[in-house]
Amino acid sequence: MRFAVYARVSTEDQVRGYSLSEQKESCKQKAFELGASEEDITVYADEGVSGSLMERPGLTALREAVKRGEVDCIIVRDPDRLSRKLSHQLVLTEEFEKAGVKLEFLNFDWKDTPEGRLFYSVRGAIAEYEKEKIRERTSLGKIQKAREGGVPVGFNTYGYDYNPETGKITINEREAEVVREIFRLFIEEDRGANGIARYLNDKDIPTKTRKAKWHRQVIIQILSNTTYMGVWYYRKRKCEGNKFETRDKKDWIPINVPAIIDKQTFIRAQEKLAEARRLWASKGTKNYLLSGIISCGDCGNTMTGVYANWWGRKERRYTCAKPTQGAKNVGCRPRKMILASLIEDAVWEQVKQWVFDPEGVAEEASRCRPDAENLKKELKKVDKLLNEAMKGRDNILSTLASGLVDLDEKTEAMLSELKRRIARLEARKGELIDEINGEENLKYRAEEIKKITADFLDRLDDLSFEEKKELVRLLVKQVVIHGRQTHGNKWGNIEITVVAKLGGGE
Repeated sequence: MRFAVYARVSTEDQVRGYSLSEQKESCKQKAFELGASEEDITVYADEGVSGSLMERPGLTALREAVKRGEVDCIIVRDPDRLSRKLSHQLVLTEEFEKAGVKLEFLNFDWKDTPEGRLFYSVRGAIAEYEKEKIRERTSLGKIQKAREGGVPVGFNTYGYDYNPETGKITINEREAEVVREIFRLFIEEDRGANGIARYLNDKDIPTKTRKAKWHRQVIIQILSNTTYMGVWYYRKRKCEGNKFETRDKKDWIPINVPAIIDKQTFIRAQEKLAEARRLWASKGTKNYLLSGIISCGDCGNTMTGVYANWWGRKERRYTCAKPTQGAKNVGCRPRKMILASLIEDAVWEQVKQWVFDPEGVAEEASRCRPDAENLKKELKKVDKLLNEAMKGRDNILSTLASGLVDLDEKTEAMLSELKRRIARLEARKGELIDEINGEENLKYRAEEIKKITADFLDRLDDLSFEEKKELVRLLVKQVVIHGRQTHGNKWGNIEITVVAKLGGGE
């Protein structure tokens, strides 16, 4: 027989003195008693991992081995080493049983009888109840500690040092000087967040992690953080499902910390931030027909609409430049700025041709369609990346739900990044599925376009901006720009590629 030993200790178990090695040795001894040799035994273990999580490296490896038919018998000390959740215990035991694998516990007389299953269920329910009580006591303990002025969670705010052994927060003078400079530049020199980030990057001032560059959003977070005037709030935010929510203010627990700036400076900064938001909201917006579907073929960046000075004249243009501090790709250099009307007129002429010839759109879309096998390979890769991202998110959320970890700035940033990654991968997955299925639907979708565009045929030149945008999104998948415009030469060396799309909208 082929034996698998599974052992697990959580962080709390380690504190209480539970030994991973003791579990392994005891379970191996049981295997020897059942006739195993050393070569017959494979050990799977998870150290410092909560029993409330299903996604554990050791357990996942064991389940994969079971699926491959590499295990005949699994030995575990007791059911709550396998999982502290009753629902998880039942899923795992059923999974192992269907694979024909025997499950042995050292501290539990497992019998495949109605009575045995009842006892197993009761024990699992008790383990889950104990876990919930631990979570509740931990949460209440942290709240009480915060009310007494202590720091109940890790504190990782720029400008401060935190000693977890003493629970003391002290000012990091080197970082505190940077914080004061940020507020001074914003209030007294009237520099914006992006300008301040550039200033810090130009001076090679390190961030808290000493790795990434300063970003505009980080500057805004510092300018908005009440901690710098001496008040840090515990339980200000919570995670509900996949969303961050701000708790009711009555639930916030204020904790006094050393102040880096005075209250008046902080208030002035908030007034300027509010004024900046008002000015931004009140700015007149310009219409850009190709927003969201135009990109630069030279640097790979998406292109955005800007209303900018060009040789002393303000005009609508598209640019691939990303001037925000910390941007991964800053775009073409020298900066590429192409007249919006030039590109939009050319694309609109192509759209008008397609409106009169829907079959031509189908042919163009088919011609540009990637090979189906390559699309399926990419879809498989995207699916794998999506599953990994979702597992990562679910593991963090499960840990937060356990109450053993709180939603701090670092965890929130990780969840936000995972959320954005999942959204990007899901969007790409949808595109790939549409492209894979598209070949079969080309004829039908061409007929669909005929019906949709019929309403526009007699008034193409009199359409409103929103109607033009709707029609462009219906027929155009992507616009790619190569080359650049030069002063005195309307077209320069610009090349425009308009990729056709069949479908009903964005």
